[in-house]
Formats: sequence, structure tokens, C-alpha cells
Amino acid sequence: MPGKTDLSELNCSLARTLEVVGDWWTLLIVRDAFLGVCRFGDFQKSLGIAKNILSARLERLVANGIVERDGPAKRPLYRLTERGRALLPAMVALMQWGDKWVSADQPPVLVTDENGRQVTSVRLQSAAGDVGADAVRFRLGPGATTRTRAFFEELSRSGGRTVAPAKPSPTRSRRIAP
Repeated sequence: MPGKTDLSELNCSLARTLEVVGDWWTLLIVRDAFLGVCRFGDFQKSLGIAKNILSARLERLVANGIVERDGPAKRPLYRLTERGRALLPAMVALMQWGDKWVSADQPPVLVTDENGRQVTSVRLQSAAGDVGADAVRFRLGPGATTRTRAFFEELSRSGGRTVAPAKPSPTRSRRIAP
């Protein structure tokens, strides 16, 4: 079992994502990169972050392919990669949640398109349209491990909001942690 702070070994894409971008400094660095910040000193000035913490977070973002380092070694530019830009819907969803639930519907920053039209709320959708939180179900995916399958079996027995596995296995572990 992974240690308390090592989420990378959990059989969960959310946990693995949080291992890469889950601390607040990292998400704020990514936010600033979306705003056009690309120099170390500009990130530091914007965030008020200690140099050693900023350096470690940028190195981690580079190592994980979220940003790339370019330009002169003494004054490099940090730019979002395709992988980093793919975080935008998640970042906007978190901002919109904060606008509503933390900022009392008084957003400090509006997200718009290139013509100034406000971006609508990020929503879950299926082929049939919008999907509300009460309609969401979780199913085992192709990367599910034996432990994850056992967790889903236990959830299914206890009335959790999952779709039960097709064939429960009597040899699987009964631990309930994913």
C-alpha cells in the first residue's frame, strides 16, 4: 500500500492526477502560465512564493510534461505543453466552483472567449445531454486492478452509486479502499 502522501500508486486517475498537480502552488503556477506568465521572476512576483518552492514546483511540472523550459539557461521561459493546456477545463471548473461557493457569486476573474463572451459553466455531458450529480455512476474501467474491483464490489453491496461488476469473483480481496 502506498504511503500517505504517495498517491501515484493508487488505482485511481484522480489520485494520480493529484500526485502531479494537486498542491495549491502547482495549480497557481499553471493558472499563471495560462495568464501568460512565463519567467521564474514573474511567477515569484505574482504568487509571492519562495524561490526554493517555485523552483521545485517548476521542475516537477517540467518532469511531468505539463510545462516545458525554453530559452537561455540563465533566464528560461516556462510554457504550457499540450498536456498542460489540457488542464484548462479542470482549472476553469475549479474557478467556477469557487466563484459560486467561495466568492459569493462575485468572481474576481471572468473567463471569456477571444470576443469577450463569458465561458459558460463547465458541465458533465453524455450523448443524451447534461448529466447532473445525482445521475452520475462510476463503473470499472479497463485499468481496474483486483483491489479496485473488490472496492466496487463492496460499494455495490452497500448501496454505493456504482454499476456492479459483471462477474464478482469469490477470490478477490474484501478491502474497501480503492
